[in-house]
Amino acid sequence: MRRILNGLRGGLTFETTFPLSQGEEDFWSFVDNSFLYPMVGAIVGAILGGIAIPFSYLPEFIAAGTFLVVLYLICGILHTDGLADFADGLVTGGTHSERRSVMKDEKTGAAGLVSIFATNILLFSGLVELFSIDSFYQIFLIILTAEVLSKLGMHSVLFFGTSAHEGMASTFIDRMTRPDWVGGFLISFAFSALFMDPFVALPLIAVFLIVLGMVKLGDRVIGGINGDIAGAAGEIVRPIAIILFVLIDKVDVLALI
Repeated sequence: MRRILNGLRGGLTFETTFPLSQGEEDFWSFVDNSFLYPMVGAIVGAILGGIAIPFSYLPEFIAAGTFLVVLYLICGILHTDGLADFADGLVTGGTHSERRSVMKDEKTGAAGLVSIFATNILLFSGLVELFSIDSFYQIFLIILTAEVLSKLGMHSVLFFGTSAHEGMASTFIDRMTRPDWVGGFLISFAFSALFMDPFVALPLIAVFLIVLGMVKLGDRVIGGINGDIAGAAGEIVRPIAIILFVLIDKVDVLALI
């Protein structure tokens, strides 16, 4: 139990701006118990969902914009930077090594800026519609579960991908086991089941399509997976999950079939 608690503390320190951990023990507990990734997402999602409830009294556009700022204040920009780096590497020609060098460059190129803009536009659009839902519970649950699925996406990229080079991603990949991934998936499935709607399978399917795409692109661009690609997966999954959950809530899917 102590290692689990240490792992959660290490995961929250790694995935947020909260300075909860004081040493490496917590981080390694998180690495050795990587099934906690979605649980870290659940904790962060619960905090964000709780903050979103009073925001829902504001006009939708103001609520969405303000919430977006709060999200970055809590989650930081580590993975946003990874998304931009991966986008720059994706559009660059050359060998795997040359593309890795581009991704390590501190300067953000046009592709990186466009990727950040695109994901934030999608996220903002989803949040505007989310804050028009007349249910505190649904708003809370959608934000919570989207964050869980975001972390499942990162966890799955690390599990299904192969390491492109030594680094943060390889630290997780080398220690991750099949039970770790299965545990993370079951945690994510449990949170998705709280909607009690069979169509919540759609966001889960979307997660795995994104994971598959990121792993394939990673192999093509740099010969495997690194931390930037895993982080990019989480940044892409978050807005897509929110949009799909909102559509499931607002659209009669059965009527479209």
